[in-house]
Amino acid sequence: MTNDVLHITLPKAGSLEPESTSRFYEQALRLALDKTRHASERIQFNYHMHDVKRERARLLVKNGTLDIIWSSSNKKREAELMPVKFNLIRGINEYRLLLIRADDQPRFEQVKNLADLQKFKIGSGTHWSDTDIYRFNGLPLVTAYSYEPMFRMLKVKRFDYMARSIQEVNYELEHYGKSGLAIEQNLAIHYPQPIYFFVNHDNRDLAERIQRGLEIARDDGSLDALFFGIPNFKQAWEQLQQLNRKVIELKVPE
Repeated sequence: MTNDVLHITLPKAGSLEPESTSRFYEQALRLALDKTRHASERIQFNYHMHDVKRERARLLVKNGTLDIIWSSSNKKREAELMPVKFNLIRGINEYRLLLIRADDQPRFEQVKNLADLQKFKIGSGTHWSDTDIYRFNGLPLVTAYSYEPMFRMLKVKRFDYMARSIQEVNYELEHYGKSGLAIEQNLAIHYPQPIYFFVNHDNRDLAERIQRGLEIARDDGSLDALFFGIPNFKQAWEQLQQLNRKVIELKVPE
């Protein structure tokens, strides 16, 4: 009997987010495929040769160069690509803390609701799905195409804050906190934003297989073990269970 090989082409490791985070998504994908693997099948991950931004990666899935990407979901993305509707990181990304200039903490003490927050400028990525949400909720925006320069833009007062997920913000503070940045002490923003795997619409069998595998891994506890084995995910989940902040709810565009 010959062995069957399932080849899956992924974005280059670390091109979409810190490599430790991208490893989680790869491991979750492999777990789902292993749970649904027949005896003679072998799973082979291949990687795109270039670093690509997330918007480009979605286009590469659409044209068949990549087989899969993990991404936040919205209606436009679900129209262009086929989502595997299994929220991969338990919603920890849906609560955002504010990264501000440390000296501005007294200004943010006055924020009690969305109307108060609308007096401040938020920095966001040009192609981030969050940007559409902030615009929809009337938050004044300054956008940037690249991620890393935004921290300097915050420092030099191009805008007043960035809204960062709990699992991201400590990493970012560690790397950019020397620029005089800090996590705002009292507020959080919340809006629904599931993280899904996405495949090409012609790849329905793969989408259904991944869905089935993730459900098996959830039910047998192996997906939990993987999730809580990622230190920043575990820390974010624990923080979320005892979140003691004023939460400002944002609406998501229909």
